[in-house]
Amino acid sequence: MTAQARECILYKGEENWMATEPLDQYLHNRNDIEFVSPCSACWRGYYGKWEIRDNKLYLVELEAYIDGYKKVDLSYLFPKQEIVFANWYTGEIRIPQGDLLEYVHMSYDSTFDKDLILQFDQGILLDEKLIDNREEFHKRKSIEL
Repeated sequence: MTAQARECILYKGEENWMATEPLDQYLHNRNDIEFVSPCSACWRGYYGKWEIRDNKLYLVELEAYIDGYKKVDLSYLFPKQEIVFANWYTGEIRIPQGDLLEYVHMSYDSTFDKDLILQFDQGILLDEKLIDNREEFHKRKSIEL
């Protein structure tokens, strides 16, 4: 599987790329929605732009593709809404940070210096933690040698 194009999230005034797909939890319950892949780097068939405001997760933009590769936007899923509170999302959002330590040509499995992990419950930000991957990466690489 090709490495996947990441979605964008605005957090604390900074634009970041995330290695998580929060919209999947919403789409899992929608049997009437089927997006098509515009390329091998986007098997999910959409790109979302997200934002955290007042400790709440919002979907603020969507570019998606349906049958015939027709491009649709946020109003396709959420008519008459300009932004959508992601109250369906419970789980972690991983935001890779720093230098790329190891590229993996699959999904979101590449390793970066650090990962910022944001924990959500029904779209509400509960916690954040920063994980430093460098030491573990170097230990693993020295064992492989």
